[in-house]
Amino acid sequence: MEQKLNLMKRLRKKKVGLALGSGGAKGLSHIGVIKFLEEMGIKIDFIAGSSIGALIGGVYATGISIKKIENIALKTDLVSTAKFFTPGFPKYGLVTGSKVQKFLTSLLGEKEIENLNISFAAVATDIITGREIIFNKGNLVEAIRASISIPIIFQPIIYNNIVLVDGGLVNPVPTNITREMGAEFIIAVNVMSSNNKPNITIDKEMDENTGSGRSPEIVSILQRKLQDLIIDHKWIRNFIKHKEKQDLPGIKKIFNQSIKIAQEKIIKQSIELYKPDVLIEPDVGSVNMFEFYKAEEIIEIGYKAAEEVLKEKNSPTSSR
Repeated sequence: MEQKLNLMKRLRKKKVGLALGSGGAKGLSHIGVIKFLEEMGIKIDFIAGSSIGALIGGVYATGISIKKIENIALKTDLVSTAKFFTPGFPKYGLVTGSKVQKFLTSLLGEKEIENLNISFAAVATDIITGREIIFNKGNLVEAIRASISIPIIFQPIIYNNIVLVDGGLVNPVPTNITREMGAEFIIAVNVMSSNNKPNITIDKEMDENTGSGRSPEIVSILQRKLQDLIIDHKWIRNFIKHKEKQDLPGIKKIFNQSIKIAQEKIIKQSIELYKPDVLIEPDVGSVNMFEFYKAEEIIEIGYKAAEEVLKEKNSPTSSR
């Protein structure tokens, strides 16, 4: 109780911004973070999100309770995950994203960003120029759909003649956006931290047993589709198979690691440059991008991470 009162005193009269980062299913930990913030009585005035951060942040900004958002996530099992990500045969991505968009529309309706309960911004990327595109007005579902468009996985969307993909490519944790929106105290949530070490055993099993029935079917389907999309010359495929026998990483691991390395560098630079007042990094290194059916575990990790960091920041010895 004393810690809660102390923190509330420090935040009195300050506008609080929440920057929610990208990371696929890892980003379900944002739910746990928001749960803890609510329990601490911290009022959020601004939310900026990239990818899954835009999705969860956008839904929360409409006034839908974090409990309801959590319940929706907990109902997401392997079958429902597969329905959202079932690969089709679109020209520009493995998944059209139409099912995700229909779900969001049924949940949110035709809400406009400028009319939300909490000031909100979603980040997307102009895939042609590499520019950061910020949605701070207009249709909420369109903004979220643009921000979550993981390249190759989701078909991009065209908005005002701009081809848009995942905001995590240019701004994985949009701390600067919350500052520009008017936040005076910023809480950033990074689920892609290099401090979160992956579970090597799980990763190895996923690579070795894909398609064997032991790994989730959706992961194996996407892996095969992704590999076929990237490697469409037989000689290249045979070359990689030969190299993999020499214990070199496979194409899926190379692709994932390339994105991960790039994002980690951008996040590190962004955090050093814009310096959030609180940085929360849930330990979700062992969570796969598509493991939305592990919501209970991931949400709990986010909750505990927020609890640990905020209690430390709120201690009498804290310099802030």
